[in-house]
Amino acid sequence: MEKLVGGDELFFHPAVVEFYNNIMENFDSNDKTIALLLGCSKHKPYSNSFIHKKIIGMLKKYKIDNKIQQLIINEPLVVCPREWETIYPAAHYEYPPEIMGEKGRKIFIERLKDFFFKVENYYKVFVSFTPNHHKKIIIEASKNIIEPIFVPYNIYQLPKLRDTLIEVLKDEGIST
Repeated sequence: MEKLVGGDELFFHPAVVEFYNNIMENFDSNDKTIALLLGCSKHKPYSNSFIHKKIIGMLKKYKIDNKIQQLIINEPLVVCPREWETIYPAAHYEYPPEIMGEKGRKIFIERLKDFFFKVENYYKVFVSFTPNHHKKIIIEASKNIIEPIFVPYNIYQLPKLRDTLIEVLKDEGIST
């Protein structure tokens, strides 16, 4: 598989556009009612990264992994459900977020906003555990669509993320 390397131009690469369109046309909630927005990682698939391994392990340990849809927010794909992380090009790109320019930021926000419109009724609650650069994109893209709960992004905040997810599930009447 060709590894995609670059910056803002990757948002327009045919494989990236096809992946995003496939998400918009075919992704559904998988009967999960809580969405967990996560940041991407330089390790691909994302589940190979330290923080993602910790999150996946925590969700499994507390038996809530089957109730929470993990959505990885990233440039250039915009969003990648955990179940899609090995589908090309999700595990085959390199786009350092610090090189994102205004053109990339604009299309990122526009596409993420469209995704939020698509899924706003899929999930009762959106919880975000993302680095600040993704948090800023999410804040802008989610305006007047969804109201995510933001948990500070830091390995030491995993207990707070766990507690937030368990509380949200209980508040929504979903047994844990």
